[in-house]
Parts: sequence; structure tokens; C-alpha cells
Amino acid sequence: MVDLSRRPTVRFYLSNKFNSLLVRSIGPEEDLRYRPNSHYNIGVGASYRRLTLNIGVPTPFANTDVDSKGRTRYFDAQANVYGDRQATNLFLQVYKGYHITSHTKAQLGWVQETDFPYRSELVQYNIGISTLRILQPERFSYRATFNQDAIQYRTQGSWLVGGYFTSYSVRGDSAIVPTRLANGTGDALGTTKALSMDLGPMVGRAVTIVHKRSWFFTASGAAGVGPGARRFSGGLDDGGQWRANVAWHFQARAGAASNSRSWFFGAIYSQEFIGYVGERAQGYRWDVGNLKMIAAKHLLKRPPRAVDKGVRWINDQTH
Repeated sequence: MVDLSRRPTVRFYLSNKFNSLLVRSIGPEEDLRYRPNSHYNIGVGASYRRLTLNIGVPTPFANTDVDSKGRTRYFDAQANVYGDRQATNLFLQVYKGYHITSHTKAQLGWVQETDFPYRSELVQYNIGISTLRILQPERFSYRATFNQDAIQYRTQGSWLVGGYFTSYSVRGDSAIVPTRLANGTGDALGTTKALSMDLGPMVGRAVTIVHKRSWFFTASGAAGVGPGARRFSGGLDDGGQWRANVAWHFQARAGAASNSRSWFFGAIYSQEFIGYVGERAQGYRWDVGNLKMIAAKHLLKRPPRAVDKGVRWINDQTH
């Protein structure tokens, strides 16, 4: 393992942040799937002494499918913090405007100008954190793949333990499940708002496979089950009372790249899946994630002494 955190690293990246909502069907019909019209972003960033800053903007001419999928307005803040012994995901999303990918307009009986069935008023909020402890940090490094400030030269892995907390809300002006599909959704019939919260422990495994000391592939998965609570409003359960339930959480990370003491070229992926155990009549699942293509350069020269002192001061104040 080689630590490059004392050498400044600059990067250019292309990214896509995303989420979706799935409402399970109790009949022969296909499950209902909502997705936003996700946008691609380009950005630049820099890392030095474990301090990382990335700035991204929408990609010009690449987000032009509004006529097909409708418009999505959003605020999406995702932070991925990778240390020697701990890896943490934090996310806060507010998305408004979703299209349906599981059914056509003809199946739903909708007449719209967009190619996909589209709901401009449907809005979702989610906030959460998941964190994992790396039990063998001397053998495995998340930083090498996901923060580009280390190099792992040997095929090695580590067990992971940690936990999660999430809160999710979705609401619409009319029922979340379209009328044509209402017979297959049980307790979801007529629901205009759903709110859920859950927390619990996680355990998992991560491994990096290295080829010729410069090419590598990293895969990581962690799963957990814990208590949850949810509330439906506007439908059969119009009282809006909280119901206790069991929730599951699965986190996936992956990366493939070429890395050296000078350059990093690769792709990284991270996604969280959250679902609720129980009758299919009451089941739904959501997810949140991001995908990045990255080119990074490890600079050979140290930055000016004033910058070095400033970064050390920030680290001292935040630890």
C-alpha cells in the first residue's frame, strides 16, 4: 500500500446521480417504477492531505431529453468520505418530476406529449447516512479506488461492519399508484403520501483484485436488517398512523481503473438500496446512487508552504 495523500491530486470527472422508487404489485402486473430525468455533470476537483473538494456543473448539450421523459428539478447533495479505517456515505436529495419506466402511456390510459408517462408534481425527499468500519485497513484501501490518493499493489480484502439510518418521503397531488394499476397494490390504493424511517446494523466484505500492479477492480457489498416505521396518507390508511415494520438495507460499491504514481483513469460506482419486509401488498423499495468517470493526476511537486500550512490548520480544526 502506498499513501499519496501528501501529494496534491487534481481530477476531471463526468458524473450521474440517480434514484428511483419501486412499488410492488400483488397481482400478475409488473411492479411500478418511477425514475427522475437524471442529468449528467462535468466537474473538476482536488485532494491534498485527506481534504477533497469537487465542483460540478450540468453537461452542455447532454441533458436534452425533456420532451421524452419530462423535466426533473432537483437538489442532490451526496458526500462519500473515505478514510483509512472508515467509509461513510451521506446523501440529501429533493427531486420533483418523475417518469414511469415500467408501463406505457397506453397501459395507464394517459394522454401526454412526453414519450414516457410523466408526473410533474410528484416529489420525493430522502436523507440518510451509512458508515462501514474497515477491519483490515493494512490489507485493503477504499481510498485507492474512490479517492485516488493511495495505491493498492496486491489483491486483498477486508470484512466490514457498520450501520445506517435513512428517512424517505414521496407525495403527489393524486394517488402515487395510477388508477389502472390500483387493483394490484393492496394497501397502496389511493395513497398520495408515504413516509418511512429505518435504521440498523450492516456487515459486508470488500476486495480489490490487482493485475500487474497497475490495473485493478474493486467490489464491495454490505447488507443489514433493522426496525423501521412508515406512514401512508390519502388512501385506505388515511388516518396517517405510523406502522412498525422490518426494513432491509444493501450498499454496493465498485470501481475499475488503471492507477500509477502519476495518473488514475477509471470508473467508480456507489448505490444504496432500501426496502421493507412484509406482504407484497405493502411493499415498496427505493434507491440512491452515483456513477463517475474520472481522470486524475498526482502532482509531483508539493504546493506552496502557505497552502500546506492552511490545509494542516483545517485538518487540526476538524479532528
